[in-house]
Amino acid sequence: MQKEEIVCGYVQRNRRMPDFRRHLNTHTRTFEDNAQRGWQCKRVLRSEGRKWGIAADVPSYVLMDEERVGGCLKTFSRKDALKRHLDNSSLCVG
Repeated sequence: MQKEEIVCGYVQRNRRMPDFRRHLNTHTRTFEDNAQRGWQCKRVLRSEGRKWGIAADVPSYVLMDEERVGGCLKTFSRKDALKRHLDNSSLCVG
């Protein structure tokens, strides 16, 4: 039996386990169809769309029994990655 080796190029410059665990989380993405796990770009409820500046003609969708607008439904393994995605307005609607 062969041992499979995965190399990502990450070099840990310190011995802090929290940093290493955080890095490992970048490799363990949640399933795209599981909206309850991980961090997902699901933007806002339809009723709050206007407050957040989302145009009225943006199509809505139902996610976990809630009507939502904007967002691309992409999942992220870390909260800061989702925040970076949301801060970049050119990545998805809303």
